[in-house]
Amino acid sequence: MSEIYQTEGSCNSNCSSCKSSCSSRKEPEKTDFHVEANEYSTIKKVIGIVSGKGGVGKSFITSYLSVLMNRKGYSTAILDADITGPSIPKAFGIHGKAVSNGEGILPAISKNGTKIMSVNLLLETEETPVIWRGPIVAGTVKQFWSDILWEEVDYMFVDMPPGTGDVPLTVFQSLPVDGLIIVASPQELVSMIVAKAVNMATAMNIPILGLVENYSYIQCGNCGEKMSVFGTSHIDEVGNKFNLPILAKVPIDPAIASAIDHEDVEGLKGDWLNNLADTLEKVHPVEKSGEVKEGGKVKRIAVTTDENNNVFQHFGKTQTFTIYEIEGKYLKSKNTITSKGEGHSELVTLLSENNINVVICDGIGLHAMEGLMEEGMLVIPGAQGDVDVVTASYLDGSLQASDSPTCDHHNDEHHDCHHE
Repeated sequence: MSEIYQTEGSCNSNCSSCKSSCSSRKEPEKTDFHVEANEYSTIKKVIGIVSGKGGVGKSFITSYLSVLMNRKGYSTAILDADITGPSIPKAFGIHGKAVSNGEGILPAISKNGTKIMSVNLLLETEETPVIWRGPIVAGTVKQFWSDILWEEVDYMFVDMPPGTGDVPLTVFQSLPVDGLIIVASPQELVSMIVAKAVNMATAMNIPILGLVENYSYIQCGNCGEKMSVFGTSHIDEVGNKFNLPILAKVPIDPAIASAIDHEDVEGLKGDWLNNLADTLEKVHPVEKSGEVKEGGKVKRIAVTTDENNNVFQHFGKTQTFTIYEIEGKYLKSKNTITSKGEGHSELVTLLSENNINVVICDGIGLHAMEGLMEEGMLVIPGAQGDVDVVTASYLDGSLQASDSPTCDHHNDEHHDCHHE
């Protein structure tokens, strides 16, 4: 079939059938598949954590990297795009279901402030299997981006399922991914596996920050010798082949397994990913947003709560706190936290770790009040009745902060108070 050529004078504006290179030629516009984030969300940087195969510890790298960036003072979030194998919430000790405030779905918030959304927070139970076809899974990922009230996030980490299927493609096309981190393990097939991830990123025009090798070695506790359990590492060869830096080599460490098993990745201490965190901060710098305490836009209120949803009488013996997160005059979220022991020092630590600004209670002693105030928390003592009503009363100005204890005993942890 002969090709059709036209002159500028005979142009019919149908450039798709014309091979001429005239001044009036219009190239077809590229389709933009990007999905807009929720109108209440400002997400500065999106970093994808990918792997060419499963079982390489990608979710741990995602979780711990977010912890490290959070410790640097950044506002962090995790979008768990591994829909059929979600594991992020458990690593942070988050259970239960996501809630809505009428404007959208609220992400779960870890004890140190990382925002998390995972399909586990939407299922009937955590053990409910996700038996969905590809388009539904991909659609769910897009909704995690567009329908969740993320608010202000400095770094969002996307934990993607292994391989190069529907979900990674959806993330690359729909989200404004700023960079990728490829996770691999020390096996001979690693070159081919990494190549698949590299080639997909290249095809989607997404920059790669570098490679992370997980399960790299195990170190003898006596002599310090490093032993390659899964064979000789090839990660340096692969890095040279694709001209990518090696950002971390993470060992097999019992401390990592223990932290995940105990649902406390935020309590883990280790320098394995410090270089990765520093590199991310350097390559993709952002201005720290953070959440301002009293006087700022977000306020977290803790109310001592009994089994009848009333204000519990004695702060030092509180087992349950109802946590309200308020922005302006609007309720963002409401949940509960449970103490692991009694005594004002333990409870002060618990509330401080949960970034509480205001504590509403009934009876409280001097030592407890001093501890809370030293941590920058306002104390509203002497409150009684339903916790929702009491919190509303504080917000409308009916209840005021005080520095006077409502229990005048020397030790407020071990006595019986009789409140009217």
